Amino acid sequence: MPVVGTGGHVDHGKSTLVQALTGRDPDRWREEKERGLTIDLGFAWTELGGREVSFVDVPGHERFIKNMLAGTGGFDVALLVVAADEGWMPQSEEHLAVLDLLEIRHGVVAITKIDRADSDLVELAMLETEEQLAGTSLEAAPIMPVSAVTGEGLAGLRTVLMQVLETAPVTSRGRTRLWIDRVFPVSGAGTVVTGTLVDGPLSVGDRVEVMPGAHPGRVRSLQAHETERTTVRPGTRTAAGIAGLDRRNVARGSMLGHPGEWMPSSRVLATVRTARYVNEPISRRGAYQLHLGSGAWPVRLATLGMLGEESMTVLRLETPVPVQMGDRFVLRDVGRRLIVAGGRIVEPIAPRKGRDARAASFAIRPSLDQSYAHRADALLEWRGVEHPATLAAHSGGPTPNEAVSTGPLLVASSHASRLAEQALSVTAEFHERNPLRPGIPKASLASLLKLGFETLAAVLNRADGLVQHGSTVALEGFTPTFSEQDEVEWKRIEKALEESGPTVPRLKELEVDPELLHALLRKGLLIRISDDLAYLPTQLETLMRQLGGLPSRFTVAAFRDATGLTRKYAVPLLEWMDRRGATIRFGDERSVGEQVSVSN
Repeated sequence: MPVVGTGGHVDHGKSTLVQALTGRDPDRWREEKERGLTIDLGFAWTELGGREVSFVDVPGHERFIKNMLAGTGGFDVALLVVAADEGWMPQSEEHLAVLDLLEIRHGVVAITKIDRADSDLVELAMLETEEQLAGTSLEAAPIMPVSAVTGEGLAGLRTVLMQVLETAPVTSRGRTRLWIDRVFPVSGAGTVVTGTLVDGPLSVGDRVEVMPGAHPGRVRSLQAHETERTTVRPGTRTAAGIAGLDRRNVARGSMLGHPGEWMPSSRVLATVRTARYVNEPISRRGAYQLHLGSGAWPVRLATLGMLGEESMTVLRLETPVPVQMGDRFVLRDVGRRLIVAGGRIVEPIAPRKGRDARAASFAIRPSLDQSYAHRADALLEWRGVEHPATLAAHSGGPTPNEAVSTGPLLVASSHASRLAEQALSVTAEFHERNPLRPGIPKASLASLLKLGFETLAAVLNRADGLVQHGSTVALEGFTPTFSEQDEVEWKRIEKALEESGPTVPRLKELEVDPELLHALLRKGLLIRISDDLAYLPTQLETLMRQLGGLPSRFTVAAFRDATGLTRKYAVPLLEWMDRRGATIRFGDERSVGEQVSVSN
């Protein structure tokens, strides 16, 4: 169901024209009727070409431009109104600027009040309007003279509107999104919110949340055009009764969606284009408001450079706002009370460094006019690694086409390949620096690559030429190698241990290099029995054979006497044998256990 939105200068006949087209007066407030001036958004509907069409009527007075902007977020087709007896006026230009900055390309221009102007004046208004439309998103819009009072031209306007509606693109079927423009309590229905459902379906019984703030509720009732509905489709003016939603937690500008599908952001990267009547670049020192959907939020700007006629800009918001790639917005200069620019969200989480933000603009921007899946691919390609829920919320898309799943994360295929190459390089450098070690610990590799363990696992699965040995990673075919100096040092250590007998020197006394010591232990050339004692395997085999001459139950003293060791050697040796099952301890006594190999 499409939405037609009006635009135009104050008192050019927007509301009167909507009433003539629909039979319904869009002005809701008594003050509006008394003053003959639209102050807030008005709503009406009718049937055109066999389908229902919603109309959103916006105020034309410059004092109510914020109210006008609150209604533009759900427009599919614009109905720009210019009075024949006054012609093009300041708010005609500003409203056209809004439609142009939002890139609304489907519309009709109505030259109204032709009953008050002669044919020459009507012709002049049409020519002037055609000139003003040139170069904007509505430059191809048909221009129709009409009188809402006499009815002249109304039939033609309806026909043209139907034709334009037929060519308007189908409303997106993305995630449920309703920008709220009215809130009021209704007995028995809870808090009622109204707005244009711009994306996704909404059904009675749905669990929803209102943002900012993620305030939960449940859809108790739905209405569209004063008719009860069980489900509402995108492009529909909707009234939803929400049970469990505190009226104080929702206002114009809030957004209603399904829980978990949206993730607000307070720092976004966007492309920004100035309105055509703005001759100088936008200064970051100005006071601006960001108008998105039906909301308005204070925003600070940081311009990073130009991309043709657009600037790359970081928008910093005081309040996190639910945005996704491709969202269009308008910027209003609060001091001048003027629409100065508009733009499009590129990356919902702007990089902190300006250089990275510029790179993100070049990487992501080309995907904005493509499908949600392509947007998701581009965003994941830029971020490299992301949670699926976050990626879907920010891109609006499903699982990307080119992604590697790593449990709770997604990794871009190309990024995973690049990381695999980095893993190969880092592992090779580690081998060069540490030739005695079997490989780089996975924890160290993950830290150097700035990855979690699950992501590292996915990367290693794509890394040809790497092998995993428990908690380490090595190049395929790599084996630790002793240098000539290592061999000499090992012979010195071996000789010292052999000559000492079972009363070996302490490791500190041997002055063994820690790297060499660990390599000797891994190779089984040495066996460590305590923090400061290590033996040759043959020495331990000799000591274990001596257990056979001991009684079925023996003490430390008996073992000490049988081996000729002092207590400071006998106790750590027996504790080592206990751990291996060669001896079994019963309080102060032990018995001989299984016959085990020293190397096991």
